[in-house]
Amino acid sequence: MAKEETPFIIPTVDISPYLKDPTGPESAKVIDDIRAACLSTGFFQLLGHGVPLTLQKSVFDAAARFFALPKEQKLAIRANKSTGFKGYDVMASQSYQTDVLPDLKEGFVCGVDPVNGPPEGSEGRFFAAPNLWPPAELLDPAEFRTPVEEYAAAMIKLCGTVLDLVAATLPYGPDVFDGFMANDPACPLRLLHYPPTPTDDSEAGEKRRQAQLGSSAHTDFSAVTLLLQDEHEGLEVLHQATGEWKLVPPNKDAYVVNLGDMMHKLTDGLYKSSMHRVLNRNKTDRYSVVFFFDGNRDYRLGSLAAAASRGKSAIQNDAGIMTAEEYMFDRLNFSYGRHETKTSA
Repeated sequence: MAKEETPFIIPTVDISPYLKDPTGPESAKVIDDIRAACLSTGFFQLLGHGVPLTLQKSVFDAAARFFALPKEQKLAIRANKSTGFKGYDVMASQSYQTDVLPDLKEGFVCGVDPVNGPPEGSEGRFFAAPNLWPPAELLDPAEFRTPVEEYAAAMIKLCGTVLDLVAATLPYGPDVFDGFMANDPACPLRLLHYPPTPTDDSEAGEKRRQAQLGSSAHTDFSAVTLLLQDEHEGLEVLHQATGEWKLVPPNKDAYVVNLGDMMHKLTDGLYKSSMHRVLNRNKTDRYSVVFFFDGNRDYRLGSLAAAASRGKSAIQNDAGIMTAEEYMFDRLNFSYGRHETKTSA
């Protein structure tokens, strides 16, 4: 008897009942749906989140204005380790695979600056440097910095809700992520621009396209990712059972939520962090806005189950367990270093 294929489903979940009454009967179904998604692919589309369409449009407009700047002006605020990985991500500066060309994308990375400036001792810490903004004479802050900062603040709030929902799917209590969310957590926001893949529709062209991805295949490093897509297709998730790449169609107003490797670690592999990629087959540019919740830099990424049995302090005082900051530096240095060995052959 042939083995039945595991269905591949990325559900759409409306969380508005939970926002109205987290303990109500309709909220129980929301939590059940999210639990099922976390156990299967780690992906779901989220509606009823309360983020205004006007704010979403404003951040897309801001991204288009920034990426339209001349290259040399963008390079003046280039992101690297010394800037805390904030600023401009150069086209083809990153790759996650060894068998493809560097990613055909450029980005702008920022966070929410602390009201009173960087805290003492934050120099050299992951994602703790001040944001790098283009000069006001190049981009009016009202048309770039302000909408981007407002959007980042909205994402921190929404991600807090998502983490509360994920906590509700687990048996460790509603405060299980409090330590991970404490101490001005690292929360990178990336504006991304994917040019069309420069090739034709022939068989040979498709092979070239597969070697020149917008974003090469990877799992996210974060605990939770919130992705806002424009109207152009491109995001694909790997169906582990078949090896096929499944398209995640854009859904107006919806956020694509996916769990990353940190959550996979925290749940002992119970919750999935799925491989995904971006391939811009469109004839036009594609934009997306991604928010990563990387958490409290000093939080040790030990098992939540172990913390429940041994005590949270036993895990957080165990120097043998990697912190979120150590983990992020390790992963970022790896992915940004790969492109240096690639050629355009």
